[in-house]
Amino acid sequence: MSPMRFVFCFIAGFWLLVFPSRGSGDDLSVRIYGQAPGYAGEEVVFYTWTDQISFTEKELFRFPVDDNDEFSVEFDAGQEPLYIFSHAGRYFIFMYAEAGEEYRVVLPPKTEKAPHESLNPYFEGVPTHIAVVNQDSAALNSLIRSFDDMYDPLFQGSLVHMTPEQGSHFLDSVSSEMDRIFKGVQHDYFDDYRKYKMGLLGSIARIQSSRRLSGNYFLDKPVAYDNIAYMELFNQVFNRYFLFFSRTVRGSRIFSDINEKKSLSSLMNTLQTDMVLGSGRLLELVVLKGLHDAFYGSDFSRSGLLAVLDSLTASTLYPEHAQISLHIRDKVTRLLPGFDPPGFMLMDREGAMKSLQDYRGHYVYLNFCTAASYSCLSEYEILNRLKKNHGDYLKIVTVFIDRDYGSMLEFLGKNDYDWEFLYYGNQPSVLKDYDVRMFPSYYLIDRDGKTLMAPAPSPAEDFELFLFRTMRERGEVM
Repeated sequence: MSPMRFVFCFIAGFWLLVFPSRGSGDDLSVRIYGQAPGYAGEEVVFYTWTDQISFTEKELFRFPVDDNDEFSVEFDAGQEPLYIFSHAGRYFIFMYAEAGEEYRVVLPPKTEKAPHESLNPYFEGVPTHIAVVNQDSAALNSLIRSFDDMYDPLFQGSLVHMTPEQGSHFLDSVSSEMDRIFKGVQHDYFDDYRKYKMGLLGSIARIQSSRRLSGNYFLDKPVAYDNIAYMELFNQVFNRYFLFFSRTVRGSRIFSDINEKKSLSSLMNTLQTDMVLGSGRLLELVVLKGLHDAFYGSDFSRSGLLAVLDSLTASTLYPEHAQISLHIRDKVTRLLPGFDPPGFMLMDREGAMKSLQDYRGHYVYLNFCTAASYSCLSEYEILNRLKKNHGDYLKIVTVFIDRDYGSMLEFLGKNDYDWEFLYYGNQPSVLKDYDVRMFPSYYLIDRDGKTLMAPAPSPAEDFELFLFRTMRERGEVM
């Protein structure tokens, strides 16, 4: 028996050869209920992505878990299957919700992050498909979970080390086996999911070029914004597209289109010379992806990228693209001088919830620290002095990162620090929002609530002199 047959045969026996069609009604509501072991008395929050280019998280719902580790929640899912997820300790748990369905689920037992994982804003958690216990093998979650169980090991195997010819033959065999196992399945979302996942496998194995993949999967075809596999393949095929296309004769004008002309129409005209993009919805989505990626490189001016992005927001005929554009803009400008910094709502030492709005009218010296960092603690005495000398117009705000809220109170009880301390625990995403990569990290926000400098000088790096110069330039001191 071949290795590929071995991967599949033990699962295939559990599957019906023919799957019944699953219809959908007009009811958009979804009910999820079941058990959350270890979460008694806590609240669990679920999110979805507003789009899969900016990957902005949007809260969908939250629910309390009772003393018996049980919960129940209802929400509207919309017409298309909705990918939902939660950051649950060490796990990144997810499932697919379809309108009109009820799901009895069991969440993985609560497992806290290790200390080093808690301090890492980019810790993603162990991906875990939530167990749905009241649906059969024809349900979407069952289909995707079983497909992934067969598909994911292929990335761990030798496929990426094969020659293109070997890989192509192996991929054809995998596709045939998948067709056999899922024969009779009638679920549009899953059919597309499986198709695009196989395209992604071909891309990773370098069996098909990006141009061929674009022609086969995207050109003149509907855009499946909500299909996880479609967008995963899209992001792979068009990753840093501007930079790669700029190396061609036809694409060399991209730099002047963005950096000099700052013109969306000029950029679109240049990109239309690439025949695999067409001229409509796909082309514009590739522009959005290209603009997003370009913000994280050094080849294009930020002012040019923002100008093109704003033009697309104003002129697009596709509501989905207007929303994606706004989310990209928010993501890439949140730490730029003159723009609104990321908002937060965090608990202070008195138990009150505080946001940046509470400090309007003052300069805010925002810093992220942990008691485990010597560098943080060594600068607290300087912060104490800054508070005494400039407290009338400067608010010092420390976002404290530690294992729990009580540990912050214990720390403050042992030390005489009288500036603002906020605990990060109810909004740990604040670390990622501020791109915190080390402790301490400092930011300066002006009286109007706009970012002045990110990162800002530390107290030991002449911050006081920097603040004085800033206020003098603004005519606030002589």
